[in-house]
Amino acid sequence: MEHTFRIGEIADFFDIPASTLRFWEEKAIITPVKNPENNYREYQISDLMTLSDIIFYKNLGIPLKQILEMKKTTPEEHRLLFQEKLADLEHQQQELQHRMAKLQHHLSAIDTLHELQAHPFSEAEIDTECIVSFDLPEIEKLRQYMEDPYLYSRVQHSDCPEKEQRGLTISPDQADRFSDDQKLWKNDHRHTWLTCLMKEKVVDDYPNDLPQLLAHVQKEHKTGDIISRFLLCAQENGILYDFYKTYIEIL
Repeated sequence: MEHTFRIGEIADFFDIPASTLRFWEEKAIITPVKNPENNYREYQISDLMTLSDIIFYKNLGIPLKQILEMKKTTPEEHRLLFQEKLADLEHQQQELQHRMAKLQHHLSAIDTLHELQAHPFSEAEIDTECIVSFDLPEIEKLRQYMEDPYLYSRVQHSDCPEKEQRGLTISPDQADRFSDDQKLWKNDHRHTWLTCLMKEKVVDDYPNDLPQLLAHVQKEHKTGDIISRFLLCAQENGILYDFYKTYIEIL
């Protein structure tokens, strides 16, 4: 006599709710026999094979409706279905990789913040070649900012630091797309830079500590341009700040 299984055993074995098994029975996906003596469902080996196939295809992301139709389709129709599902998974994989890259970039911004706190006013090469103007209504630039907030940059000069221009860092290969009027700053590679962490309170007037940072550097150096690149917005000692990696040009 063929060994049979009860619904609880099947639910435990496949790790699926008994309610799902009952639903599949209602849809005639599986048809366990019922013991006439106690009316209990009894699943046979053939039911286990059917369930194994269903779960296999569901784990591939194929909807139940398509699984049920697969027995009516040809090998080529199977191919088209699997190719479509594979393309969907590849697209999801690309999306996940994109999100992972953005998360890694944010983690790098936090590492940069800690590095600037630990080693302020270190000499470094500035990591931008060109900054162009950026106004929020400019949709394409706004999209670039959303992809990488570190592109958001501020351009100032030591002679008049209160005159601030807001812009977006672009790669050298993008420079030709912008007119000279749109370019706020270009790297001339003539001077060295010191880096520090600028903090700006997220309140009405957005006060920051750039004057103190600049004054510290000017005790020993003559300074030129000031470039600040956004890192992240976070709290410190209960106060919300925008943190920037600030480059001060040494003349």
